[in-house]
Amino acid sequence: IAIQSDGYKLLLQGFTAWLKLLNYSSLSIPSIQAGLKHFLYYQEQKGKTTLAVLTANDGNAFINYLQENTGNGNSTINKNIQALKLFSKYIRATGKSQIGFAIALKKVAKTKPTWLTEAEITKIYAAIPNSILGIRDAAMLALYYGCGLRLNEGKNIQLQDIDYTQKLVHVKKGKGYKERFVPIAAKSFEAITLYIEKGRPQLTQENNANNYLFIGANTGKPMDKQSLYIRLKLLIKKANLKQKIGTHTLRHSIATHLLQSGMKLEKIQQFLGHSHLDSTQIYTHIVNENGSNNLYQT
Repeated sequence: IAIQSDGYKLLLQGFTAWLKLLNYSSLSIPSIQAGLKHFLYYQEQKGKTTLAVLTANDGNAFINYLQENTGNGNSTINKNIQALKLFSKYIRATGKSQIGFAIALKKVAKTKPTWLTEAEITKIYAAIPNSILGIRDAAMLALYYGCGLRLNEGKNIQLQDIDYTQKLVHVKKGKGYKERFVPIAAKSFEAITLYIEKGRPQLTQENNANNYLFIGANTGKPMDKQSLYIRLKLLIKKANLKQKIGTHTLRHSIATHLLQSGMKLEKIQQFLGHSHLDSTQIYTHIVNENGSNNLYQT
């Protein structure tokens, strides 16, 4: 799909830059961008080549077209709806238009988040090598499991974001550019402190001085998300865990373990940085089905 209108091309570029400014994940931006691109292409085929001639009904017509002609399931359709809703926020926030796409999301059978048991988490920790990189691995798990951070949030943590006095990590670039303070449990705090004091100095390169918490072994430069993800996958492989596991699995796991240990749902909502309690309530179903255990050992 290639849009032809210069105006639409600029809109797409501006929209993408806006998503990045709001700290949307680099993994989700291409999907959102593709949804808008398909919408704009569809409008061009209908002879509407400028934002000025678009109406709210054009959004409904586009979604109906997808349902009737593409064979896409509701989860895919919803991605396009979400792209239109975000696009509507963008053009209104920037004063380009006041169009509002009031399109209800389609019903999708809810899938439970994947989470790990305490024993499986222990296996991952046991897979940490006895080395400088192992010290960094332990700090990485402290943030992604112990503090439940998202992949991008952990990547952006800097040294000054660790509050030694109150044992908190300051997440400055959360989803939607929201900030929050996350408590660091005792063992996680020990792992982070050990890395900062003993591990990180040995990875630092003189010509690449920076304040990012996680830095590369050979470069001394800040680690990107892919590097952090690959490091986690190496631990997963060494732990001999077969399921598909990423940083979000660790996030789901700590949320489940905290709820099983008796933490109130509202506190977990704050801990995870969820805007709405509905996003947190899915963990209640997991705990109800699996029973309550005192699992938070980090």
